[in-house]
Amino acid sequence: MKTRNSPSFTLVELLAVIGVMALLAVVGVPAMKGLTGSGGRKMALGQLLGAMEVARNIALNTGTNAAVIFPQKQDDTAFGGPDNPYRYRSMAVVGWDLTNSTNPAKMQGPWITLPQGISFYPRSIHALDTASNVAVRIVIRNATTNFSAIVFQGDGGLFEDPVKGYNTNISASGVAFFEGKVMQDPFTLVWNKTSSNIESVTLTRYTGRAFATLKPTNSFP
Repeated sequence: MKTRNSPSFTLVELLAVIGVMALLAVVGVPAMKGLTGSGGRKMALGQLLGAMEVARNIALNTGTNAAVIFPQKQDDTAFGGPDNPYRYRSMAVVGWDLTNSTNPAKMQGPWITLPQGISFYPRSIHALDTASNVAVRIVIRNATTNFSAIVFQGDGGLFEDPVKGYNTNISASGVAFFEGKVMQDPFTLVWNKTSSNIESVTLTRYTGRAFATLKPTNSFP
């Protein structure tokens, strides 16, 4: 009786295949992580540019001021206290009442939260002007407080304070974000990657138009 040889792999061939699969896994996992991080940064950039454009359009359409605000205070009891979940991770668009400038600025839409693992660079937020008497909706209650802000005036350009002048920091350095998180000390950062540059959005003084760029961390005050 004739025996029939069935096709099969030798032990050496199986080990070779397993070795190739392991090599692909080692190379592929960091690549996938990089793609995820890149996607988060792209989403954050879109959110920031979108918020600035919405605020600018509100200012143009109403003929009064509008702003993008950035929470930063971790010890502000009126805004959630030490566990402030908005700090360096979110922004909101606010507009002022055209008929009564003494009324607080009110939120136009919901909070905008950055993708997981992305934070605003603290020094870029600290360098912004302060918008006072802003009414917001937060997790625990409604509150009125002050925020770091990019303020647009009725012609769409950056707000010009008659005393302090226009905000030179936003037009020169911009608002920056990075892949990582902000520790308790707002000037101590934990980076997910080593880089001398962070992603920034700057605005032109007269038109309020925004554009993205890369800047070194030492370019922020």
